[in-house]
Amino acid sequence: MEEGEEMASQFLQIIAVQLSKLNAGRERLLLGQHNSALHDFRVALRSLRSLLPIVLKRSKCLDGRVLAAWKALAQLTSPVRDAEVLLLLLGGKMSEVERIRLADSLDEGMTSIREALAGPDFAVLAQITLQQCRLRIKNCDSGVLKRRIKRQAKRYSRLLDKAAKNKRPSLEEWHERRLTIKHLRYLSLLAAQWLPQRISELQLPLKKAQTVIGKLHDAELIAQFVGEKKIKKTFLENAQNAWLTLLIVNRAIL
Repeated sequence: MEEGEEMASQFLQIIAVQLSKLNAGRERLLLGQHNSALHDFRVALRSLRSLLPIVLKRSKCLDGRVLAAWKALAQLTSPVRDAEVLLLLLGGKMSEVERIRLADSLDEGMTSIREALAGPDFAVLAQITLQQCRLRIKNCDSGVLKRRIKRQAKRYSRLLDKAAKNKRPSLEEWHERRLTIKHLRYLSLLAAQWLPQRISELQLPLKKAQTVIGKLHDAELIAQFVGEKKIKKTFLENAQNAWLTLLIVNRAIL
């Protein structure tokens, strides 16, 4: 097997593994196994979405539909994840009426997810995804594919740097920053063998920033739920500190 074919095969295998993890999570969700099933499903989905833009093009009709379908599925799971977090963090502090209402909302969201995952559509989407990825990199030599991977990592890095120009980000902008951090983190983990060694230096600051900004998001959820207008200053300070540490390392590799 030539180098280009071997790399294409390896890259496709990484995509196939994420699809397999998604299907395993899907089966657990269909069986009603809430616990970590939704989290694992979302991690596999984020991982897959960090890889697909390297080989699929939004300008291509079918490619664009595939990318949009996975994005829509990710968006469907977000409110359910938020409801889970609220019940976990506030379950013992809310009234029985509030708890029941939130639990009902969670159940409705899980029902919507299960309906989206039931039937043949998921399997068809997974099959078409792998098919299109195979088609797009069929004739790519290893140099082209490596450049695409590096270009995607660079794109995420530049998005972080661009976001830093906003000195007073809104909570929604903090959320967008976290999404970019996730995409870069998962890409740099999954495609590490084809990325410069210096990218690995981002792993710790990426993970810390993702965790801390995630706590800021959860604090926002809680504040909204209990009717508070402000979030504790420490959550914003911690997010800003983790963000600045990430930027220092990120700019060093740009």
